[in-house]
Amino acid sequence: MAETAHHWHLPLGVVDRPDPQDRRKPVRRLLGETADAGGMDRRRTEDLLLVTGELLANAYAHTPGPTAIDVDLLPGRIVVAVTDSSDRPPAVLPYRPARPRGHGMHIVDRLAVRWGVTPAPDGKTVWAVLVVAP
Repeated sequence: MAETAHHWHLPLGVVDRPDPQDRRKPVRRLLGETADAGGMDRRRTEDLLLVTGELLANAYAHTPGPTAIDVDLLPGRIVVAVTDSSDRPPAVLPYRPARPRGHGMHIVDRLAVRWGVTPAPDGKTVWAVLVVAP
């Protein structure tokens, strides 16, 4: 991407299926650096954390696990991307408040200005675009 102001890459090897809690600190640090560099306000930063958390949770729940997270800070927006080793795309399920699970991609769909799936050599990358400022 020629217009990328900053790019961060964090490999998340799936060896022995690490506990997602072990990944929390480096991911939060990465997102904090991104939010600071982009001048994001608190609400937008919380949206970034929530969307990224949902993309990662989906990868842990429905695939062997995420293999990497990439974050690109672009003029006016941030793109967060989670790569995993499954080629099965995520699904946005109908919103049902009584259902305790299955809301992750619905949340991503509501908070991101757009999201999508890009095939990767050994799976797929699910990405979401968030605006930096209102």
